Amino acid sequence: MGYYDGILLGLSTGSVCLAYCGPVLIPYMLGENNTISRNYLDVSLFLAGRLAAYIAIGFITGVLGKFLLQPSPLSSMITGISYIVLSLLLILYGFYQFKEVCLGRSKSRMDSASGKNKTILVPLTGGILTGLNICPPFVLAIAKAAALHNITKSTVFFILFFAGTSVFFIPLPFLGFFKRQQVLRTIGKFAAILSGVVYLYKGIMITFN
Repeated sequence: MGYYDGILLGLSTGSVCLAYCGPVLIPYMLGENNTISRNYLDVSLFLAGRLAAYIAIGFITGVLGKFLLQPSPLSSMITGISYIVLSLLLILYGFYQFKEVCLGRSKSRMDSASGKNKTILVPLTGGILTGLNICPPFVLAIAKAAALHNITKSTVFFILFFAGTSVFFIPLPFLGFFKRQQVLRTIGKFAAILSGVVYLYKGIMITFN
């Protein structure tokens, strides 16, 4: 396993991230009633916030993985068990709805700010909050990054994980395709179940090999 696996994990679970974060960002963009170019700016700010959060988590995970989880048969077993538990959570996510961050609340708290600062801070803050918010793909990424036992590789892993998931956010500014958010959630849930099954198999193989 290498840090390049981050982009594969991002691509395989990106639709789950979109189903989780899309309903957080879309109502804000619909409420602002902006142009497509303005929506792209909002998405860019949102993703910038997520990237900042991911880099921080990648660095912290690398530190913990290097100093607290040294390579050994025991650490491999812990990694495998973590995959199994987290993949089951991913499958569970496919059947149940978890609490989400709401940009509307952030917007209301920033209404006293200037218009320019508000339009920058809301999507940026929302990206940071969703980037730090616990969801199954994110926790699975932590487990995989920690198993690298290297600070640089762990940080790069999260940057690549971010890149893989961000591909799914490119169409978001074309909000006409996403007016029925239930469809978006359904796609994400099916992807969560499928990804969960794949990583459940990987966890079993790592644990018992």
